[in-house]
Amino acid sequence: MAGYRFCRSDDIPLLVAAHNACWVPHFGAESAITVDDFKRGIREIGLWSSSCMVAFEGDEPIGVLIAAKRDREANYVHRLAVRPGWERQGHGRHLLTSLVDKSAILGPPRVVAEVPADWTAICGFFEKSGFVEARRYGDFVRDAGGAAGMDAHDPRADLVVSLSLDELLESGALDVPSGRAWGRAKASLRARAGALAVLAVATDRIEAHLATASSRDGQGLEVLAIGAEPGPQGAALLGLLLARAGEAGAALRIPAIADDETCFDTLWALGFRRAREVIGYVGTRAS
Repeated sequence: MAGYRFCRSDDIPLLVAAHNACWVPHFGAESAITVDDFKRGIREIGLWSSSCMVAFEGDEPIGVLIAAKRDREANYVHRLAVRPGWERQGHGRHLLTSLVDKSAILGPPRVVAEVPADWTAICGFFEKSGFVEARRYGDFVRDAGGAAGMDAHDPRADLVVSLSLDELLESGALDVPSGRAWGRAKASLRARAGALAVLAVATDRIEAHLATASSRDGQGLEVLAIGAEPGPQGAALLGLLLARAGEAGAALRIPAIADDETCFDTLWALGFRRAREVIGYVGTRAS
């Protein structure tokens, strides 16, 4: 009979082993993680051992849930997988609903997840487990060489300034009515502040902004904050910032961005394409 348990801070090696036993067979060797990767996740997205669970058959892990937590926000389902050969036996459902039940009692009561819309079976699993769609995001990419560099004689170039993340946050430019995806949330940005390059077009206000970090694989830039007013003028200012970022010809990736953070029409005008749609789910406790 399978057993389940929530983890402790000293269970990180167990969680890493369970992840690699259960997740990697589905997503390939490149998706394996190390203890150092998990610890970086603690710093950057708030991975929280006591919100994580492992399912066992004897001493062997057959399922894993890796979750993050922010006390004033929610628990976030980062990874959930069942080992091949153990699917469709209720293990994933038990892990997920256990986290929802624990959160309802101990808080924060919200449990959220972000699932690619083309993972239709996984979306159905979350919905059958009591999760409801709250919003949609887009993963956008622009291939290397997708835009020309900045014109050195562009008169607006003098308006581009470097900011600290704190200055950008204080300006209100990162406030989004629908909320930001977990990895783009203000807390996630603060955790990565030392790795972010922040640029803005500043007059009497922040007219456009951009925060980037080098991609994990060293190929191009990850765009973690981008915004301007909709329309051609906003697109032009963002194009200026992307060029000034120093890697205008490099590949760019914008993960899980909401339409009210930056209008998707603006991103298309900048040469981005939507690679994937992502559904933001919120869990509800079963009655």
